[in-house]
Amino acid sequence: MDVGVTSHFSKRAKKLTTKERDLLDLKIEIFQTNPRDSRLKVHQLGGKLREYMAFSLTRGKRVKFILIENNRALLVDVGSHDEVYR
Repeated sequence: MDVGVTSHFSKRAKKLTTKERDLLDLKIEIFQTNPRDSRLKVHQLGGKLREYMAFSLTRGKRVKFILIENNRALLVDVGSHDEVYR
């Protein structure tokens, strides 16, 4: 999977703790290798966010993304459930 990031995503990722940033790097690597890996808990969002998907970073943090093409994704946000799903 080819993965790009938005400037918003980059700004929000910088606010994560060092441990969370390290975990984010690992999760992105897993996502690039196998976006359906069960460790990611990938899920489709609903309602006004139905065009987006998300995967779990930690128990309380998510990464929101959109599929651009079959093998391309754009990471658009990272943060708590309330922050990402607004």
